[in-house]
Amino acid sequence: MRLPRRFGLLSFLILWRLINVILIKTVHVPDEYWQSLEVAHRLAFGYGYLTWEWRTMIRSYVYPFLISILYRLLAILSLDSALLLTTLPRVFQAILVAYSDYRFYKWTRSKWLLTFLCLNWYWYYCATRTLINSVETACTIIALSIFPWRESHVRSVKFLWIVGFLCMARPTAAILWLPLCLYHICTSTGRRILIGQYILICFTCAAISVLIDSYCYGTFVITPWKFFQVNVLGNVGSTYGVKHALWYIYAALPVLLGPHILPFMFACYLIFKRPLLYPRESIMLIVIGWTLFVYSLLSHKEFRFILPLLPLLIYTSFTCLNRLRVTAGVRKWYVALMVLSNVVPGLFFSTLHQCGTLTITEVLRGEITRANATSADTLILTPCHSTPLYSHLHVNATVRFLTCEPNLYKIEDYVDEADQFFANAPAWLSDNYINNKKVTLPTYVIVFDNTANEIPEFLRTYKLIAKVFHTFFPEQNYGKSILLYKHI
Repeated sequence: MRLPRRFGLLSFLILWRLINVILIKTVHVPDEYWQSLEVAHRLAFGYGYLTWEWRTMIRSYVYPFLISILYRLLAILSLDSALLLTTLPRVFQAILVAYSDYRFYKWTRSKWLLTFLCLNWYWYYCATRTLINSVETACTIIALSIFPWRESHVRSVKFLWIVGFLCMARPTAAILWLPLCLYHICTSTGRRILIGQYILICFTCAAISVLIDSYCYGTFVITPWKFFQVNVLGNVGSTYGVKHALWYIYAALPVLLGPHILPFMFACYLIFKRPLLYPRESIMLIVIGWTLFVYSLLSHKEFRFILPLLPLLIYTSFTCLNRLRVTAGVRKWYVALMVLSNVVPGLFFSTLHQCGTLTITEVLRGEITRANATSADTLILTPCHSTPLYSHLHVNATVRFLTCEPNLYKIEDYVDEADQFFANAPAWLSDNYINNKKVTLPTYVIVFDNTANEIPEFLRTYKLIAKVFHTFFPEQNYGKSILLYKHI
């Protein structure tokens, strides 16, 4: 395989990631909007909705603050269209990810490792989304590329600046980096000086992060401590789903690696058998095992949480591939399998699966702006945070959606608003709209097709103006299509 020479490797990688931006037309998880773009939009334009995480101050503003600077620049230049507001943050993220790809190649010096990283379907699916997990993964790759592995005989602490900010913006990043930092300290000479550098860098990163968070929240706050109190001690994450303790092993890793899980398992065998032959890979395997162990203790689990492990997983897997003596034909078949097993799901999930909520938001924005109906209100009757909001509408219109806040105040027999609605949709609508004389019926209603079939009486005075395909495989409370109604 020959890497393009005309534009240079970095230029090629930037182009690859920009294509990634254009290709992604679907929604993965609500956090890619509600924990980044929505927050940045509120910072920059003064209106928007903040979820409970921001009201309890468990999230760091570092990432949304950077996006809000971009938004303010667009506003100054009178270029703050909805298209640019939703696209430019992903373009900047694409450049960051492309640079991390480049650093990965400079670190590994392997075109095959770079190919496996760039073709990995889940990384391609997530890389240019405005998810803090994607930022964490890209920054982790960059930090790993300058990490002073023992055989390099370099004792630089430059990587620690990246790690310090990562741990403040995403406290769980400390799980992955704790064993690596301990290894760095234990294998270095002049430990007193090194520990002093650690303290200075960590204190500086923490101070800058606290200043940004305190400024944005309007009060002094240390968000990692708040995060630990609410999410870990309070076990709030279990509200959004609980999975088996071994879920990361039997489900997440196979999905993340695909057929590459087999070389990884064989690499584990080789490393366990002769760890002294693979010193760097042994360290990586310890980090992988430790991170999976800690994450497995947490009740709420998601695929994207272990995404920062991907560069370590690919690196250790290549140890196995280098040891295998196979013919050129077998190698070609394996490469073909790798490409096919990543391209097919990558295209499907990037272009088709869960695409309707983005499109319907664009249709709603067009309806509101075309009629200049900022006074019109919208009711979104979908699972909470299924659609983006003001970051994509960029119109200060009234929107109500079903919330799913955890039971932060320990209310007995607590049921969140979304669960109340889906338990009995007609009754909820009667209590909140039909029999409630204090409110008027909304101008627009967004609802999935399966839910629309349950509330025909409520929709009797509405006209269907848009029906958009969403997914072939709807989950609970989701439908195959999403609908937009307008009051007659």
